[in-house]
Amino acid sequence: MKKKFVMFLMAAMMSFSAICSASYGTDLDAEDKIVTQFFSGGDYKKVVNFMDPSLSKEFTADKYKEMFADLDKNLGKMTQKDLRVYQVFEDGHILRYAAKFEKGAVMAVDVVFKGANGKFSMMDFRVVDPNAKAPEEKGAAAKK
Repeated sequence: MKKKFVMFLMAAMMSFSAICSASYGTDLDAEDKIVTQFFSGGDYKKVVNFMDPSLSKEFTADKYKEMFADLDKNLGKMTQKDLRVYQVFEDGHILRYAAKFEKGAVMAVDVVFKGANGKFSMMDFRVVDPNAKAPEEKGAAAKK
């Protein structure tokens, strides 16, 4: 009886650990790799292949280098990113990360993907300080 109980307990623990380490899914895994490659600050020629044509037209190689020069100056390199929100829409996804940088800052990183024919391309992104105060509106300041 004890052996059967121990075997049942072991099987239950193994199945629980298998469920907990399940993948997000092939789409999310592919998108996460794109985000990792994009924010590594590496080769623009590799990154542009994952961008939507509308983004690649306005976000050139020079702007890519400029963005990373600015990020390195103000925040340092990204040391860690943790996926916090995965929003699924009919025609795309939004991934929201909490990203930690070398200089200690924790920023919110949002990346928007557009889906077409089973393939996803990066439409837009932003890096924002989640603790920053929104600028006051003129009407709100006048009411005080």
